[in-house]
Amino acid sequence: MPITHYGVWTGTPVRVDAERADQDAESPHIHLYFEDGTPGRFDGAKQAAINVKSLTAVSELVYWHLPDLRHPITQALAELPQGFRRLTSKPGGVALDYIRSNILDFSAGRVLPHDLPGRQPNDLIDFVLPELRAAIALGARVHLLGEPYDDLQGLHDLHMNQGSHGRFRKDNGPWQDGAVLLHYPHEDRYAGLFFAFVSQAVHTHNRTGHPLPGAESFADLLGFQANAPEAGTAGWLPEAPPALPDRRVAIMGALVNPRGSDIFPDELDQPESVYLVNRSDEGLSLAGWSIVNTMGEARVLSGDAWLAPGAVLTVPMEGVSLSNRGGTITLLDPAGLKADGVSYTAAEGKPEGRILTFRPGY
Repeated sequence: MPITHYGVWTGTPVRVDAERADQDAESPHIHLYFEDGTPGRFDGAKQAAINVKSLTAVSELVYWHLPDLRHPITQALAELPQGFRRLTSKPGGVALDYIRSNILDFSAGRVLPHDLPGRQPNDLIDFVLPELRAAIALGARVHLLGEPYDDLQGLHDLHMNQGSHGRFRKDNGPWQDGAVLLHYPHEDRYAGLFFAFVSQAVHTHNRTGHPLPGAESFADLLGFQANAPEAGTAGWLPEAPPALPDRRVAIMGALVNPRGSDIFPDELDQPESVYLVNRSDEGLSLAGWSIVNTMGEARVLSGDAWLAPGAVLTVPMEGVSLSNRGGTITLLDPAGLKADGVSYTAAEGKPEGRILTFRPGY
């Protein structure tokens, strides 16, 4: 069953520490302490326990740092008061899903060990601590997504909570992923820290969150080998993740707010549309592919949908609405696997007649 009491905890970070290998070699954490206006048992604060090492045979984690997070989730976070709030695991609000929220480019993830000697930064602690220390120094607000402790004095599971195998399979579920999201008020900027285990699958069941049959793991996607060279030796380069195959078909842009009303758009302008580009060197049939909006509604492409090499296909979103108030657009192949996904904010979706460009270099 999914994790229980999934939610978001909002407060002010006040201090942070990290367990090095000589302190806990088996299950170490970074502990972020925060205040929310109520007494806490950790010297007056609450605690967030961030995993930095896996208990599985392959101990490395995948890490994403988005220093300038622009995503519809930030609109919902801005309205939250301090304290813990339970979340319903569904799209359209604060609940997070690494796969379905289109918040991450999986290929940009770094596979990092917990704690290594030598030149910094070369491990997960080295990459995470600077952002958390900056958040404390600059008076940031923190939004922590995960599962609370039984005594409601902190939370854990601040990582991807789906796509797991073995004994951790019981915690799988969609729309219940964890993260550390920071708001810097003096800049009105959000930053995000995201974590996953290399063994987790990148494609999961929409209802159970279990790995789909044959789905690749992050280790597969990122070309990670468990016996890779150690830090300081030839071949170990955390600063340069391996190159990945390009997407065959990608979402190049979208018109989410045509001129005129949503019900009666300007007849001289296009309706709400999504623009797909074929980045491969061969023609592709898109029969059975689908474009899915924020609420999971799908526009299925017809049997004659064809995309020549390098060509762009305009897909009118007949019967499926694209929100003007921020949202996600996801492209699924005929097997239901995510081929690409993008997101946009309310500010980006507001101008009438403007085509949003998501892949300007394509």
